[in-house]
Amino acid sequence: MDRVILYKKMHAMLGELGIAYSKEFLLEGYGVASTKELSDADLSDLVEKLSDMKRQKSVNEILRKLRSENLCILQRMGIYTNNESWHRVNAFLLDPKIAGKLLYKMTTNELIQLKTKLHAIESKKKDQVKAELRLAQLN
Repeated sequence: MDRVILYKKMHAMLGELGIAYSKEFLLEGYGVASTKELSDADLSDLVEKLSDMKRQKSVNEILRKLRSENLCILQRMGIYTNNESWHRVNAFLLDPKIAGKLLYKMTTNELIQLKTKLHAIESKKKDQVKAELRLAQLN
């Protein structure tokens, strides 16, 4: 790939990752003080490492979003009320019928499955409440 394109790509990724300030520290790892001093192989390697960091950042953002969505459902269910209620959240999630794992140890797929399961539990509880209300009105 053309060096100019790699330079542009590298600087764009540094900005996207919010680490443009640490460029000099990244370059130190290659024994140079300037990007112009990087060999073609080193420049390609640096761009690849930044690409990996960018992919990892995206995965972390997805995980954080899914954890947050699950916590919102747990909050509506009354299981998570504040930072003092983590013991209830952990006990609930560790139940093998629910997840069998702590929230922070779940993969993306597990978090998606948990969200589906929590929606089903939440929906079932709403249906039970509605049925109880109808029964109370009949009596």
